[in-house]
Amino acid sequence: MRTLVEIENLYFSYEHHLVLKGISLRIEKGDFLAIIGPNGGGKSTLVKCMLGFLSPEKGSIRLWGKPLKEFKEWEKIGYVPQRAGEGVDALFPLTVKEFLQLPEKWYGKKADFEVLSELVGTFGMETLLNRRLGELSYGQLQRAYIVRALSLQPELLILDEPSVGLDFFSQDVFYKTLTKLHKKGLTIVLVTHETWLITKAVNKVACLNQRLFFHGNHESFCSFAGTENFYTDYHRIEHSHW
Repeated sequence: MRTLVEIENLYFSYEHHLVLKGISLRIEKGDFLAIIGPNGGGKSTLVKCMLGFLSPEKGSIRLWGKPLKEFKEWEKIGYVPQRAGEGVDALFPLTVKEFLQLPEKWYGKKADFEVLSELVGTFGMETLLNRRLGELSYGQLQRAYIVRALSLQPELLILDEPSVGLDFFSQDVFYKTLTKLHKKGLTIVLVTHETWLITKAVNKVACLNQRLFFHGNHESFCSFAGTENFYTDYHRIEHSHW
C-alpha cells in the first residue's frame, strides 16, 4: 500500500505550551482515518503541520514520499478547515459558483463538470449557486467548503470537524457520501472530538491528546476503547484515558 503521509516524531508548541509530543503516524492510500481526541488535544494543530501551515519544532513530514517543503502537488489534497465559514461576512463578494471554481484558478486544473454537478446536487447546493457566500447560513457555508474541497477529485481529503453546523439530515447525507467516495478509492482523514459518532466506514483510528495513545485499525481500537451499539451506520465509542 502506498504511503501518502508519513509523520515521524513530531513535536509542536504554542509559545511554551507543548501541544504535540513525539507523534508518528502514516496515512496510506485507501485509508479512512479518524483522528479523535478532546478539544485542545492537538488534532487541528497536527493537520496544520501536515499541510505546512505550522512549522513543528522537531520531527519530519513527508507527503507522497517527498519532504513537506519539496511537495508541490497540492491539488491532490482537498481540505476543509475547522469552522471554515466563520471568516465569511455579509460583504464577501463571491457567489457560491465562483467560490466552487477557486481550485481551478489556484491549480490551473479544470474540474470535471459532471462530478461537480453531482456534488452540488448531493449537498443540496443547486439553488444557491448564484447567491453570494455572505448570504448563506453557517450550515450552507460548510457544505460549500466541502464541495469545493472535492471539486478537483483529490486523492486525499482532510476534514477538520466537518459536521459542525450541519443538521442531523445533512450529517447523515454527508457521512453516507464520504462512505461512497471512500469505496471509490478516496483516502479520507476525518478529525473529530465527537467520538460517539464515528461511521463504520472508518478503517483506522488515531487517538490523540498531546501524544498518540492509539494508532491502528478500527477493530483493534473498538476492543481497546469499548463500544456500544448506536445507529445502524454508526456506533458509540467511549473511553476515558483523557
